[in-house]
Amino acid sequence: MYTDPVAGMVETAQAEAGRRGLTNIQFRQCSANDLPFPDKTFDLAVARLSAMFFVDPVRGIREALRVVRNDGCVSFAVWGAKEANPFFSTVSDVFDRFVESPTEDPDAPDAFRFAAPGKLAGILKDAGAKNVIERQLHFPIKATISFEQFWQLRTEMSESLREKIAGLTPAQLPIIKQTVAGAARRYFVSGKMSFPAEALIVSSRKSPV
Repeated sequence: MYTDPVAGMVETAQAEAGRRGLTNIQFRQCSANDLPFPDKTFDLAVARLSAMFFVDPVRGIREALRVVRNDGCVSFAVWGAKEANPFFSTVSDVFDRFVESPTEDPDAPDAFRFAAPGKLAGILKDAGAKNVIERQLHFPIKATISFEQFWQLRTEMSESLREKIAGLTPAQLPIIKQTVAGAARRYFVSGKMSFPAEALIVSSRKSPV
């Protein structure tokens, strides 16, 4: 079962499953805070790079635990430190030099909301999870794309970048783009992109009640 609160994401996932000929997966648009499944339905619940955006993380984790069978597992993948993820920081750091950003609430939904080791693990424990384990994962983000394609991807996928771009003067955006291109040059070789990346994997097994 694949779930996402955004209809477009569900539609995209369905289309990709169809392209690959996958028939053993179902799709449902729903919020993590209100999963439309009976108690103890699944053996495993996985949230991949989504828990950072939960409106209420404790409730979302409790919902994941609720729909997992006794002795089942829940696992959450979140981005690690911003400085260890240049796929994001290479662009955002340059924008921050040109556009003043408001003081960020460390608990507000954001890609790096749970980057601090132990933060998400503590929330799992608060939600009633037992035997919580946190692991650090290092991996590359690779794609056969040019810098131009990367720039379009990043500036279109990030709501915060779109808002910053809207506040720029016509002369500023080309300067920012050129500066980002210089900072990102080392991650693009022979038409291929490769960024180092870091994530945290926080898992727990549901104890029998």
